Amino acid sequence: MPILSQSLVDEIVQNCINSYRKLPKTGKPVDNEWTVLSCIVQYDIVGKSHEVVSLGTGSKCIGAKNMSSQGNILNDSHAEVIARRGFLLYLYENVTNLIENRQSIFLNDGFKYTLKENIEFVFYSSQMPCGDASIIPKSGDSSDIGDLISKLGKREAQDDLCDVSTKKMKPDIHRTGAKCLLNNQQDPRDAGLNYHLVGQVRTKPGRGDRTLSVSCSDKISRWIHCGIQGSLLDMLLNMPVFIKHFIFGSGVPYSEEILNRALLKRESEINIEDRLKEIPDFYRSSLIFQHIRTDINERPAAGSIVCIKTKNRLLEVVVQGKKLGVTKKRAKDLSSSVSISKYSLYKKFMEVLQKNKELMAHICGTESIETIPYNEMKRKAIQYQIQWNRTKEVFFKSWTLKPDIWNFCVDKVT
Repeated sequence: MPILSQSLVDEIVQNCINSYRKLPKTGKPVDNEWTVLSCIVQYDIVGKSHEVVSLGTGSKCIGAKNMSSQGNILNDSHAEVIARRGFLLYLYENVTNLIENRQSIFLNDGFKYTLKENIEFVFYSSQMPCGDASIIPKSGDSSDIGDLISKLGKREAQDDLCDVSTKKMKPDIHRTGAKCLLNNQQDPRDAGLNYHLVGQVRTKPGRGDRTLSVSCSDKISRWIHCGIQGSLLDMLLNMPVFIKHFIFGSGVPYSEEILNRALLKRESEINIEDRLKEIPDFYRSSLIFQHIRTDINERPAAGSIVCIKTKNRLLEVVVQGKKLGVTKKRAKDLSSSVSISKYSLYKKFMEVLQKNKELMAHICGTESIETIPYNEMKRKAIQYQIQWNRTKEVFFKSWTLKPDIWNFCVDKVT
């Protein structure tokens, strides 16, 4: 039985949309453009209050050839990923607040930190995540034919999509642009229900060379199974941070059954109760985000927006993985990278360790933290890696392979 009432769900979504509307125009869609809005909302179950702590927009990725070994360029600028990375920055600031005796969502628990019991997190997105969760059966009315009619000739479309004997639409599914991993079985692309395989890990589409970023369905599944905090923050916390509630917008395809399949079950034979520490609830808002994809809004907006509730509210626009407004002269300066890049978040992690010497000794031993590369530090998150490897074995079966290029270090940690 849903925990959040429909009125509260819509109230939370209205808060997200209002937060977006208050932002400047830079980075937002212009004529005939669309985007996705995603937010992470902090919900106080005692005070019954909620606030947007991280907001992201966007639908772009960079190709594999454009990835930076210095960690200063965002590989994936989809709204869900932008919101999640902004949320990591919010968590780092709250850990720092606790260390410096300011208000925080965390409590001291040994030399690590524990989330206060009255705090829950809600994830809102204006549409279903790309990838497996977007492969949804169509309702069967003529308005659902969409992309297929434009790709097929009229006669061919009638033959493929209509049952000649009944003159009714054949069962069909909504498409996703995300592609099956290269080494896996590929989509048959047959007409109707057999166009896609389901339960597959997929990489996002991109112009030019193929991206190595997995779909938002796959990433959200990972957050559900391992916690949204990722490996670095996992070493600072006593417990992973899980999203309790997922809300999706109206005016676009939606199916709770497909969400359960794509995000919680896939083809795993192990009961989700035995596999998941926290089983989230799914909801659909009755509110429609103003910039959803439609027949009129055909082109995706070029930029992504990140807005985070920090001490000094952080607001940046990202284009092609880089912060908008940075001059060419400063583009290679790591201090000019996006605040949610690998480099910037690793620096935040290092700053926390410098403030907690006991925790630093627990994680790094006698090693100097300035000499530990990013990829090596992530491998020190033993418990997280164990959970992630177990998840891959029983849930995903395979995962995209990225080159192990992020061996950068952070200088001048304060």
